Amino acid sequence: MPKKTVDRIQEEGIRQSDQNIVKGNTIVWSPSYPAEVIEIIGRTGMRGEATHVLVKVLEGPNAGKVIRRNVTGPVRVGDILMLRETEIEATPIETKK
Repeated sequence: MPKKTVDRIQEEGIRQSDQNIVKGNTIVWSPSYPAEVIEIIGRTGMRGEATHVLVKVLEGPNAGKVIRRNVTGPVRVGDILMLRETEIEATPIETKK
């Protein structure tokens, strides 16, 4: 790792862990896996601040698996999300009766 990067890490107090990957001057904090949005289910949260979506995991140990996730911010069908974990699904939205 270049001396400038090491100095910057020490100055900012950033801890190194076994999951960190160093490529040149770039540090990748943890592995993430791409997933494509295939369907928007609806809005969730107290004020509708999160979007409930179905995504298909494209790489990693769960490649090909379709899971339900909550996403904040603008999202549309076809977007690629980078997921840090692909094992836990969001709770399904309850419909009002």
